[in-house]
Amino acid sequence: MVQVAGLARAGQQIRSSLLRMGMMAAAVVLGFTAFYVGCTARVRPNELGVEQHRLGSQKGIVSRAFGPGLYFVGPGTAMHTFPREIHVLEASYDRQDALARAQNTKVKEKVQEYFDDRDASLGAATHRTVDALNVQTSDGYAVTADLTLLYSIADPVKVAREFGWGSLYVDSFVVSTFRNGILATLGKMNAESFYDAAVRIKAIEEAEGLLRQRFQERGFTVEKLLLRNFRYADNYEKSLRDKKVAVQLAEKNRKESLVNEEKARLQQIQAKGDATITIAESEIAARIAKVRAEAELYSSQVRARADTQVNLAQAEGKRLKAEALTQDGGRYVVALETSRMFDNIDGAVMTPEQYIAFVRSAWALIGVSGGGSK
Repeated sequence: MVQVAGLARAGQQIRSSLLRMGMMAAAVVLGFTAFYVGCTARVRPNELGVEQHRLGSQKGIVSRAFGPGLYFVGPGTAMHTFPREIHVLEASYDRQDALARAQNTKVKEKVQEYFDDRDASLGAATHRTVDALNVQTSDGYAVTADLTLLYSIADPVKVAREFGWGSLYVDSFVVSTFRNGILATLGKMNAESFYDAAVRIKAIEEAEGLLRQRFQERGFTVEKLLLRNFRYADNYEKSLRDKKVAVQLAEKNRKESLVNEEKARLQQIQAKGDATITIAESEIAARIAKVRAEAELYSSQVRARADTQVNLAQAEGKRLKAEALTQDGGRYVVALETSRMFDNIDGAVMTPEQYIAFVRSAWALIGVSGGGSK
């Protein structure tokens, strides 16, 4: 086998060169990684950054909040982050109620597992669940309140200086301030006032204002305070229900009494109205009768005057006729009419009936009636 002189040595040199290059590349990568890890810090989009100097004359927390991005930090400098989302603090009895309704141990284990998974999913940094608050009311009763507080970090520099890093501010400030503020405001109410929506809403607004002031002083912003539910102790619930039933029954009786009074008043008004209508109808009937009587009287008087005038006219006519017959020309008229009467007599001798008719015609001619002269 033929071997080229110096081939083995050349290969050895190449391997040595590659090894040196690999070591140099690894050193560069390690140096860059060390530089990136030790001298840069990343603030994610849902975070706020606070820079801290551990060395030098400006040792301490920098008075500046950093937004999302990648920052260069020198030796002895650290970038701490705080969540910028809405924080949720729940004072709830949902877990206790669910466990109380569980029928056996297996179901209780499932309930515990569900709430543990829920808390883990929501995150301990921005979501915290504590026991419901036991509010001691002004009249000495206890009301268990289920509330939710929504808040956020407004000044991370102030929060870092007062409470340090991580979620220490939740345990050292948020939970205790929340509990004290709620008990101080809702405790002014009496137990029954929780049923009054206007009083309850006003108390929640007062508690929200108090918490907003205290949280703002420590670098937080209160977004909203919600009262989700409340419940009384069982014995007070029963006594309050009985009291409410008694009050409602008394109110029902009072309103029924008012209704009966209104019905009696309505009947009285109706009876008075009927009497008024009857009186008015009687007065109208009397007026109608009076008008009719006056009309009949007036008609009788007019008829009497008319009859009197007619009789006077007839008498005057007879008088004038009789007077005319006594004149010279009147005798001829009488003789003429008398001769005509004889035309109605058939024989030379008149019957009694013809004689009576002849006499009456003669009387009528001269204007004399059968009762005597007029």
